[in-house]
Amino acid sequence: MVLFKFLQSHIDVKHQQIPKKKQAQFLKRLSSLLNEGYTFYDSLIMLLPHHVKKSKEAQEKLANQLKNGDGVTLILMTLGIPKSHLLSIQMAESHGRLHQALHVLHTHIAMVERAKASLKKVVMYPVFLFSMLAGLFVAFRTYFLPNMKLLASSRQAATSDSINWASTLLHLPDALLGVCLLLLFITLAFRWKIKRYSLEQQVIILQKTPVLSSWIKLLWTKSFSQEIGMLLASGLSLQHALIALKEQRFQPYLQVIAESIYKSVLVGESLKQAVKVSDCFINDFSTYIAHGEVSGHLARELLIYSDLLNEQTEASLTRWLSFVQPVLFGVLAICILAAYLSILLPVYGMIDFI
Repeated sequence: MVLFKFLQSHIDVKHQQIPKKKQAQFLKRLSSLLNEGYTFYDSLIMLLPHHVKKSKEAQEKLANQLKNGDGVTLILMTLGIPKSHLLSIQMAESHGRLHQALHVLHTHIAMVERAKASLKKVVMYPVFLFSMLAGLFVAFRTYFLPNMKLLASSRQAATSDSINWASTLLHLPDALLGVCLLLLFITLAFRWKIKRYSLEQQVIILQKTPVLSSWIKLLWTKSFSQEIGMLLASGLSLQHALIALKEQRFQPYLQVIAESIYKSVLVGESLKQAVKVSDCFINDFSTYIAHGEVSGHLARELLIYSDLLNEQTEASLTRWLSFVQPVLFGVLAICILAAYLSILLPVYGMIDFI
């Protein structure tokens, strides 16, 4: 009974939140309404019935939150927007450009959803075929191969050898499953081990990890340039912008990076020098900052640069996804070849005795 009540309350909470598939659309419409002059509360009242199943309960909760003085960030978190995406919204509460921050968040979530949909589309068919083949392999070595071994026990060694080869090939799905489990174990072990270090040490480890470092630096550079650009565009000084970024709690790694840059700026270094010394960003970031400092439009150019990196991130995801499908079909082809050989080898080995 207690479990049932817990599940029921969990379902009720989910029905008062925005489904993941609708979050990008919701944020885009919310940004448009704010840009047209609607208040945040009125915009939510208009949109909730179209995006939430239990909209009345969600509206009541929203009204209570506003009475309690909760900010935009907490309200969106209550509506189901992931905490990891809410840094730009928290920063918008400092610089006031909420509609722009919502548009940026919509772009990011839409990109992630497109990547997930593409990955699902790429992986679903090969995984389905591989599952069918794995079932065929298990059935073949469970029912057919024992009979072949029994028949071959009275034959020559050559026949037994072909049976043994077939038995080895039929364990190919086990080997592939073992490789996948090994990779999963390595990933989980790496994640568990890195969590034991402080955030400062984690940043150092991540920026030196092969393959992963280039992707991590791209994401850090995109987030840093976007948030600093928006804070500077709102009229904050560089030091106050860095203070706001290092005091946020939604992206701990970015918090550590902002702390490091702030210390460098505090002793008189320019943003370009501080970024160049840091090993947390991609190589051309300092050059782009230098151009913005010379032109006097640093905030604007940082925002343009973050848009370029956003496009580069999506292009990288597309490239990786286009690489996944040929690899999966290659593995599938090997499995099909192994299936044919496991059937044909015992048959050919016994032809002389028919």
